[in-house]
Amino acid sequence: MKQWILGGVSAAALFAAPHAGWSLTAQQAWEDWKAAAESYGQTLTTSGEAMMDGTLTLSGVTVTSEADDMTVEGTVEEIALAEQSDGSVLITMSETIPIVVSGIDEVGDKVDLTLTLTQNGTQITASDADGGTAFAVASPTMSAEVTELMINDEALPMQLLMTLAGLDGSYSVSGAAPGAIESAFTASSFDITLDMQDPEGAGTMALKATAQDIATSTSGQNMDLSNSDDMAKMLAEGFATSGEGTYGPVTFTMDLQDEAETVQASGSLTGGQARFSLDAERMVYDVAYEGADLTISGSRIPMPQVTAKIDRSATTFEIPVQQSDAPAPFALRVALENLSLGEEIWSMFDPAAVLPRDPATLILDLGGKARWLVDIFDEEAMMAAAMPGEVEEVALNELRLDLGGAELTGDGAFTFDNSDLTTFDGMPRPEGKANLKLVGGNALLENLTRMGLIPQEQVMMVRMMTGMFARPGAGPDELVSEIAIDGSGMLTINGAPLPF
Repeated sequence: MKQWILGGVSAAALFAAPHAGWSLTAQQAWEDWKAAAESYGQTLTTSGEAMMDGTLTLSGVTVTSEADDMTVEGTVEEIALAEQSDGSVLITMSETIPIVVSGIDEVGDKVDLTLTLTQNGTQITASDADGGTAFAVASPTMSAEVTELMINDEALPMQLLMTLAGLDGSYSVSGAAPGAIESAFTASSFDITLDMQDPEGAGTMALKATAQDIATSTSGQNMDLSNSDDMAKMLAEGFATSGEGTYGPVTFTMDLQDEAETVQASGSLTGGQARFSLDAERMVYDVAYEGADLTISGSRIPMPQVTAKIDRSATTFEIPVQQSDAPAPFALRVALENLSLGEEIWSMFDPAAVLPRDPATLILDLGGKARWLVDIFDEEAMMAAAMPGEVEEVALNELRLDLGGAELTGDGAFTFDNSDLTTFDGMPRPEGKANLKLVGGNALLENLTRMGLIPQEQVMMVRMMTGMFARPGAGPDELVSEIAIDGSGMLTINGAPLPF
């Protein structure tokens, strides 16, 4: 999807591309805009330029960007840059901006897409900020509508409309540090409506979604993307970017139909957030949503509907990005908190309500140190490497699984000797220990037996296996286990070596 991402950047450049800094004159502002676009691999041209009474009017402004086999071209009928009495420059432009995307996508299909950007009453004010430039952006509404989509010269029946309301924010370019930018934007709502038809059949899909109270912020250093094909070099030269966003209530509905087959889904979120950063040291990705409530029905679902709720779902990872001889920290955390299934699902496999209906929770939190042996941004090097990286330390900071009335928890830490690949048959030899605790395991086993999921004749075998790997803990229905590996590679469980 690299081409589509760069295409979106090119379209957005019509509004925010000037990264080189604006002076106090309209003409210099335009020259800086073009220079900045060129640094991003884009081309800006006009069919006419006229200066009158401190206002530079540009006609037929076209921005063109190419990435791999895709070309993105947008045209603004008119842009006016008006010098203000306070030394700022007021920028306004035509309300509608057609954009055409064409070329060969990643799977080899010929794509021709036409969309229209519409912005009503949008105003951008550029002003000096300590040798840099600050932009204030305000727009009552901005929308993008796909008017035509052709795949291999065949029309794909589709209507897509995205609308952003109440946009307000700022964008600044530092005069002291080249390529340094900061931005902060808010919007009252974002709406999307999608209607599609299967060009080879009778299938249809309709989607509507709304998000409220949107806020984003970004920052970057050395943001010249003209050498974006060599990310390792860009990072070494000081490229860095970070951003985060939050949103409030979200609602959506989806309807799929294909002759007699139907699926309907609806849901909501109370909010969510996302965070991303990339620099020469590490890449961080953090996304979470809260208060999810989902309802699904359809012709193949053997009940009127199924429902599910999740209090919170989150994924976070942090990894080093540079090839190095020295290990660097990494982290991974996955959390699914308080997943509740509707009674219609429970009744399918537990109609007698043997199992408690408590919400399920899964938390896995890992940390450690590792290093890359090759450039991870070099696809050929990654594919050729038998072992692209080495892990030196892993810590299990938290393990928690609540399911069926039982709770499994754990923690631990291990180091790895990457020079010893024989003790564990090609894997680096670990050394350390992990502690596990299971509460309510026997009760869960009994309930599963009552439900017929575990045959009665196998219960004794399960208990014997449990006794081999765990011992009674301090509390009722509690089992604990210490798994350790010493410096020679000896594996022990609760002090007893394996094999027993």
